[in-house]
Amino acid sequence: MTRLANGPVHSGTSSVKLSWSPKVRDKVRMEYQRGSDFEMPGRSRGGRGEKVAIFAAKLLVTGACLWYVSRQIDLNQIWSVIPLLDFRWAALAILVAMLEIPLSGLRWYNIVDSLGARDKQMTRIAMVAATAVGVFFAQVLPSVAGEGVRAWLLVRLGSDWRNAVTSAVIDRGVGVGLVIALGFVILLLPSGVTALGKYRDVVLVVDGALILAGVVGLLLAPKIVPPLAQWRYSRWFATLAADVHRILLGSKGPVILTIGCLIHASTISVVWSVGRAQGLALPLPDAAVLFTVMIGVAFIPISIGGWGLRELAVISLLASYGVAPERALLLSVCFGLALVFGSLPGALIWLLYPFPPARHNAERGG
Repeated sequence: MTRLANGPVHSGTSSVKLSWSPKVRDKVRMEYQRGSDFEMPGRSRGGRGEKVAIFAAKLLVTGACLWYVSRQIDLNQIWSVIPLLDFRWAALAILVAMLEIPLSGLRWYNIVDSLGARDKQMTRIAMVAATAVGVFFAQVLPSVAGEGVRAWLLVRLGSDWRNAVTSAVIDRGVGVGLVIALGFVILLLPSGVTALGKYRDVVLVVDGALILAGVVGLLLAPKIVPPLAQWRYSRWFATLAADVHRILLGSKGPVILTIGCLIHASTISVVWSVGRAQGLALPLPDAAVLFTVMIGVAFIPISIGGWGLRELAVISLLASYGVAPERALLLSVCFGLALVFGSLPGALIWLLYPFPPARHNAERGG
């Protein structure tokens, strides 16, 4: 239960010392009691229709991008290259993609533990299993579905909805933030000088601004949380900011960030292995540039899993390296397929792992 006094204010178990007037304190208590677990009554029908419309729009964008790409290439050349692929390198890429799942699970485990929300059922194995299922659904459905499945499985393991959603959001945010930070560093490497052409400087400025804003926001979180917490529509963001501040600057912050960097380094090795499968001897810095582009466009929420946009971006980028559009397209598609095949253990875990039934934790959501 959230403690509302002139002292620590808790969301789950995170704490930030706030000093509120009795009037504000009473108002916060009332709002938390009225809407503790992200309940949004009366919006189910409209929300469902909105989700369908958004999915249809993303599907349209993905289809349009793939249609445009298909008009720029010779499909016969792609079919002639496929038999020449070295599937040993492709298998290595899939294996590395699979090994990222336990790392992701351990990162999430440490985030949940830092929130103080870890139940006895939330073992490392259980968290890795839930992560594997979420990764699988993120590959076959829009990525937000994977995050929703992860949060739901965490509730089944004994969490309440607030901590489940908060931990998934923070875990996702850590991954995105590290991509931005690594992208900034990668574009400063010698191989990144010609990457993105005339847009390189613009991307560096944007990345630098985002990094600066993130660091300043993280350091000033204790100052900005109290005023944000006084407003109903920014209250959840205030508690989220307090949680992020406590997790990343806490004792497990370095562990969480190190695991995140290892995950992205593994993804770079997946890109490199896929290139080797096609006979492209990409230096690691060049593979890192491709990683920045491939993962970066996947974060743009206008297509299904980045498909279509990623292919356009890779074809444009590799054109400056003299790579034919057909080979660039095959590289991008093989990368996407490596991630899909790498997520298949999640399907088996979904079918076989004995997650507790939802009703077991029905009383923990309040």
